[in-house]
Amino acid sequence: MKKGNIAVIGGANIEYIVKSKTDIVQGSKNFVDIEELFGGGGLNYALRLMGTGVSVCPLLYIGNDSLGENIQKSLLSRCDMSSSTYQHISRDNFFVEGLNTIRSIIMVEGQHRTILAQDQNSQNLFLPFLNNQIESAKNVSSVIIGHIHNDHKNINKDSSELSTLFAIDYFNDYKKFIYCNFGATQIEYGFSFWKDKLKSIDVLQLNIDEVRDFFRKDNFTPSLLEIIDILSTLEISGIITLDKFGAIGFMKNAPDTIYMARPVELGDAFVDSTGAGDAFCAGMVSVLDGNRNFDASLFKVAMEVARSWAVYACKSYGGANSCPTAGTIDAFHQKINLGNEVLEYSDDRMVDILSLIDSTFS
Repeated sequence: MKKGNIAVIGGANIEYIVKSKTDIVQGSKNFVDIEELFGGGGLNYALRLMGTGVSVCPLLYIGNDSLGENIQKSLLSRCDMSSSTYQHISRDNFFVEGLNTIRSIIMVEGQHRTILAQDQNSQNLFLPFLNNQIESAKNVSSVIIGHIHNDHKNINKDSSELSTLFAIDYFNDYKKFIYCNFGATQIEYGFSFWKDKLKSIDVLQLNIDEVRDFFRKDNFTPSLLEIIDILSTLEISGIITLDKFGAIGFMKNAPDTIYMARPVELGDAFVDSTGAGDAFCAGMVSVLDGNRNFDASLFKVAMEVARSWAVYACKSYGGANSCPTAGTIDAFHQKINLGNEVLEYSDDRMVDILSLIDSTFS
């Protein structure tokens, strides 16, 4: 069955992947392999969803320059000319006026990666773009709001200028399914700032380090149990990814239960975890498919599929370098999920699991 149209809001950039088999030594000459790829959360969501045949409406932080045009051409080459996705991407005002497309360097050293990104936050260019373009996405069934670089504190003295707030309000007015996968510039405002606005979204996804940063106040960080209790009380469902150790999920109407997607070991097939969280997000939204009243059964299926999308992303360099077709990812999903279903933990068992994760990810 064809999935509903999904709006994706976030970044798009050129990534230079610097690959080293040994640790990079500062101050010395290092011999590395370098590969140029496309990346950025918004682009990662779009490419992975498009790969499986999902209709996408991307609203990306991308400039009208040679790099931006290359990204646009790549997107257009992956969809049918008669599709709504093609029509949206090929429009003249696809680009953010006055923006130079961001470049980033990702240094991969074995299991570790370091990201160096250009700072294009001297002025707020994205909000005017959204104001002009968001109407083109009003008929979608779901929206993913990823990392919006332009929401940086340095350039937004007035919180009403935040693109994330504008997007949440717009799609909530139309009763759309909203999935937020915040990045650094949104997390820096802290939970207290976002508390009331989060009541308007359906799912919040953060990784273990991000969720601690999000809730940290006066050098105090609540436990995972306390964080999940706070979000559940506000009727917010969520995902906390644990890098290669899987993910935990919780639902607003099941405050005493967590859902655990256990890790899948790739062995020598593991290449790079860049973009795995973005792939997890896209997988979740592809299954939930605009359903704002999803039950535990659908939520668990979504987590299982999302895990497969994330694990597959670790088989290649970059955020969306190798995007599988629906048939390829379905076959991969069947293979790695055999006997590895998402598990439920309630009450005391939930407390024990969360305490173990807290102590492990110290």
